[in-house]
Amino acid sequence: MDPEYEERQRQYSLNPFTYVLQFLALYGWYVIGGAAALLCAVQALRPRYRRWLEAREDAEYHKNPDKALARMEAIQRAREKQQELLLAASQRAAEQQREREERKKQENLERLQKYGAAAGGHKLGTPDDDYLPLSGGASTSSYRPPKRSACKGGGCGR
Repeated sequence: MDPEYEERQRQYSLNPFTYVLQFLALYGWYVIGGAAALLCAVQALRPRYRRWLEAREDAEYHKNPDKALARMEAIQRAREKQQELLLAASQRAAEQQREREERKKQENLERLQKYGAAAGGHKLGTPDDDYLPLSGGASTSSYRPPKRSACKGGGCGR
């Protein structure tokens, strides 16, 4: 045989990447099938495993009531801590809301002092008011909609 060919074959056979590719070429479908079977088995056994762990934990607490009592107290402390945090956050939010309202009120007062009564906008119905938008005065436009045609759909000219 050719010595160069044998050298190339030896180099390819020592390459781990080549080993992996050869293995996948020969057994790839088996690997995929095994992975799918393993996935199905894990999904089927997971609920049973959790029930077993819960039963084991419950049995441990039944054997040692002090441990169960300590666990219940720890849960109660955690609930109280969460309630305190929620109450503090609620109080902070209420305080910030009051501050925002006070700031807005102060800005409105400053605007009123700076611009006078006109800063609030125009109020209708005051005794000295000549502006009545629904009265049809001369300052309003005199738009009238066009008359409706006797021919519906515009087909009179046929």
